[in-house]
Amino acid sequence: MHVVNNGSPCYCAEANQRMGYYQSPYYTPWLYRDGVSVGSGYTAWRSGIVTRMNQPSNMTATKWGIYNPATRTGTINARYRNDSTIALTGRAYFVVVEDSIYYVHPGGNGDAWHNAVARDYLPGATGTAGTIASHDSTTFTQNFTLNASWNASRCRIAMWFQLSDGSRVNIQSGIQKVTDLPSGVEETPVTQPVSSVTLAPNPCRDNAQFRFQVPKGSEYRIRIFDITGRQVRLLAGVSRSEVESVNWNLRDDQGQKVGSGIYLYRFENQDLNTTGKIVVK
Repeated sequence: MHVVNNGSPCYCAEANQRMGYYQSPYYTPWLYRDGVSVGSGYTAWRSGIVTRMNQPSNMTATKWGIYNPATRTGTINARYRNDSTIALTGRAYFVVVEDSIYYVHPGGNGDAWHNAVARDYLPGATGTAGTIASHDSTTFTQNFTLNASWNASRCRIAMWFQLSDGSRVNIQSGIQKVTDLPSGVEETPVTQPVSSVTLAPNPCRDNAQFRFQVPKGSEYRIRIFDITGRQVRLLAGVSRSEVESVNWNLRDDQGQKVGSGIYLYRFENQDLNTTGKIVVK
C-alpha cells in the first residue's frame, strides 16, 4: 500500500485511506498484525506471523465464487462460522491484490519487486459490518472487476473478518487466486461432499460423524488434536464405498471421554488432505 501517488503503479486510493486504521508509524515497509505494528525488521516478521497463525480461532471460513476471463468480472463469497459461545461483531473485508509488480521508487525504498499490492477494496476501505451469532454462520458476497492493466494470473482476493470492539483482532482470513475460480454459473457449497469432508453434528455432545468421498478401497486417516497440538485420537481404515462415514465417540486413544472444548482434525488420504475444527459441548 503506497501512501503517495507519485506515478507509482502500486498506488491505491483505498489503501491510502485504509492507512488511517493502523497505529503510527504506518508507512511501508512495516508489518501490522491485527492492526498493531510489529516493526520494520524483516527478520522479526516471520516469527510474528507464525506465532499468530498457530493460535486457535473460534471461527472457520469457507470461500467460493466465479470469474469470467472474457469480461474480467466475478463474484467472491466468504462464509464465516462462529464456533464461540458469544456473538461476534466485526467487519468483513475483501481486497484484490496483485503480485510481482516491478517498480523502483525514485528515492529508493528496498526491493523493487512488490507483492500483495492492494488494487481494489470491496466494496471499500471500511469493509462490510456484520454480527455472527454463536454457532451460526454469515455469508458475505462481493462482485469484482479486474482492471485491464492488471495481470489476472497474478491477482488474488484476500479476505478477513476483523472484530470491531477496538481490539483490531482478525478472527479468520483466507486468500483466493482469481484464475482458480470456476467460470459459468455460480454454485454454492453443497452439503454432500465431493472429494471433501463434512462433520455432523458440530458442535457435538455424544458423537461426531465424519462423511467423505474418496475412491473405493483407498486408505484414510483422521487425526484429532486438542488445542495444544497433542493428538488425542487416530481413526484409520480403508474406504468400503465412494461415500464413507466414520463415527468418533468423543473418546481418546485410551478410551477416556474427552473434555468439552475445541479440537482440530486432519483428514489424510492419497487424494485429499484437509483440516477442520470440532466443538465438543
